[in-house]
Amino acid sequence: MINQYGYLIIFVITFFEGETVLIIAAILASGGLLNIYFCILSAFLGSVIGDQLFFHFARREGYNFVKRFKYISAVLPRADKLVQRHGAYVVLSSRFLYGLRTALTVMCGLGKMSPLKFGVYNTLSALVWAVSYGFLGYFFSEAIGTVAGLKKIEFVIVAAIAIAALVYWIVRTANAKHISDESKQEE
Repeated sequence: MINQYGYLIIFVITFFEGETVLIIAAILASGGLLNIYFCILSAFLGSVIGDQLFFHFARREGYNFVKRFKYISAVLPRADKLVQRHGAYVVLSSRFLYGLRTALTVMCGLGKMSPLKFGVYNTLSALVWAVSYGFLGYFFSEAIGTVAGLKKIEFVIVAAIAIAALVYWIVRTANAKHISDESKQEE
């Protein structure tokens, strides 16, 4: 099933966010279950197309588009500050700012950034992101598997569980901080 739908799953998830799925896919590629180049290509395409669509919807529909997504509305003020401070360069770093990629993309669309400028920076950013995260996950998996002396499939399973647990902890911690920050603002 992974061989059949793995690349499609990577494409769909990276349409929105996708650091975790790309690293897990790279680990699976290290274990021989997927091809690392197709993992990177799927992540790159999903990421570029997703951001381009979010940018153009925000540009065309304005804040009516934002109202449909509670999460984006919640982080939009933070994204606005980053876009105001750094302009188009924020697009280059947006993929490396966990949890802000989509909001930054939407903010660029709301700010009426040039579609050509956004497209160029977005494509370059997605390429750097997909290649770096893809190969980082792949080579990390190879190195740990060699050092630990685990068989490929054993390591893939252990690494996937560890990464899923780490992501769960990070998201839970970030959500707790966000809730704490909101309650402080209400006081």
